[in-house]
Amino acid sequence: MCYINMEISERMLEFVRCHANDDVNALRLRYAGKKTAAFDFNIDFALTQIEARRKARKKLPSFIANDSFLFPSLLSEEQATNESVARFHTSLITANSKVLDLTGGLGIDDFEFCKAGMSVTSCEIDKLKYDILCHNARALGLSDNIILKNCNSIDYVKNCNQAFDVVYTDPARRDDLGARTHGFVDCQPDITSILSDIKELSQRILIKSSPLLDLSLIHETFEELQHIYVVCFKGECKEVLIDIRKDSLFSGVTVVDIEQGLEISRFHTDFPTSGKLSHASLCNRKKASEYNYLYEPNAGIMKTGAWTSLIEKYPELYKADYNTHIFLSDTLYSEFPGRIMKIFGEPDKKALKALKGTRMNIVSRNHPLSAPKISSKYAIISGDTDYLYAFRYLNVPSYLITKPI
Repeated sequence: MCYINMEISERMLEFVRCHANDDVNALRLRYAGKKTAAFDFNIDFALTQIEARRKARKKLPSFIANDSFLFPSLLSEEQATNESVARFHTSLITANSKVLDLTGGLGIDDFEFCKAGMSVTSCEIDKLKYDILCHNARALGLSDNIILKNCNSIDYVKNCNQAFDVVYTDPARRDDLGARTHGFVDCQPDITSILSDIKELSQRILIKSSPLLDLSLIHETFEELQHIYVVCFKGECKEVLIDIRKDSLFSGVTVVDIEQGLEISRFHTDFPTSGKLSHASLCNRKKASEYNYLYEPNAGIMKTGAWTSLIEKYPELYKADYNTHIFLSDTLYSEFPGRIMKIFGEPDKKALKALKGTRMNIVSRNHPLSAPKISSKYAIISGDTDYLYAFRYLNVPSYLITKPI
């Protein structure tokens, strides 16, 4: 291992601690251009730590609890895996496994692998990121569990003669100009170009990919695709994790929703052969308010579009419309993967006008008006615990007043 090419002094760490809650822009103006004996560190680097740690409070709480944990840049914090999601990745790998990571980055996945007793070899092409990976491994007491390589992972794979239980990769999804990319060939490294070489090193490959990738495209792209995981955090789709195993058959898609290390929900579908929605699965009552509960699937379920599988698991759900991904029911399914709302009424135009000045969250799904336009039209203030759902119910624009269960 090597050391960062700038001294990380106790004085810098103390500066970061003391100014943790201060305005970073004000600090930047106060200390701009100052190079005095008071500073034996790079002030811009210190300010980056303050800002990155502030942004990572909910995303990486256990890591920033260590005062010595550093960030190479603000972008590294943005691109880092949420630590709860990293623990989910870890749960998919057998303890004591030998793991090769082709894209070290900030190292959150690697450090979680190490904490679980795995032996990790991690490649990072960027010198500063590599140096900080080395520093953080020492700061976290994980140096003995990880071998860090400052190298091009494509070259490493082509020249490696070791065997690994799992090869993990989270390709950078930005081009040379910093714009976001999604396709495999546009990411760094292009995993499809070295897939055959990787398969020489391991019988299992885990690829973290963009949440925007089409699942059918993934299914068509990879041979020996064993499983797809759509990973959500608090209902928001964060990634699509691709599990490739030698000589395996495709076993479907699992949508997992995680919150602070706990699995909120798990849903499996045999996508892409989950079947078409039948007419009997649609709502059949005159008004939406004749049902007791409204269900809105989380973003991962939305991504799969596996409505038939959802209704097979929850048979008393009825879809509001073919193109409206809202479900209604008289049955309470407390483990439903998404938002569960109790229905309290269906306001007409007069009742909607009477909501003027009311605090209420607005959700619009397949409705002629967007949530901001509904808010403006009826002078509803965003917030509080009540929800106004606007959606097409059997092709008729409708509204429901609801509260979360």
